[in-house]
Amino acid sequence: MTGRIVRTSISLPRDLVKELDRFVDSIKSDRSKVVQQAIRNFLSIPHKEEDMVSGSLMIVYSHDKPSLEEELTDIQHRFISLIISNLHIHLDEHRCMLTIFVKGSFKDVQSLMRRITGRKGVLMVKESLVRL
Repeated sequence: MTGRIVRTSISLPRDLVKELDRFVDSIKSDRSKVVQQAIRNFLSIPHKEEDMVSGSLMIVYSHDKPSLEEELTDIQHRFISLIISNLHIHLDEHRCMLTIFVKGSFKDVQSLMRRITGRKGVLMVKESLVRL
């Protein structure tokens, strides 16, 4: 941030402003700071395949599916240049969550996600990525 502030104006529906104000009050902030953060969050979303990104892929899968853990490990080894680390947790007796931390091109991360999503026993894949 350059330290220079530019005053601008936007038009919003009344109900959206009321909801924004309730949120601002609940976190003891002000509209400008909340809107600045929302714009930064929006602009950090990757839009192009060539965008460099970093973040995590959260995979919930069935522990009861034979060989799925091995398949997921094999996929990770094929994408080793993208993967920084991973974390495995047990949600309950039948489900696990694997979080894979990645850094690389958006195109390559999408390819990794497609490989994982297509596996039988994978219940959910959710991404949280920011553009670098």
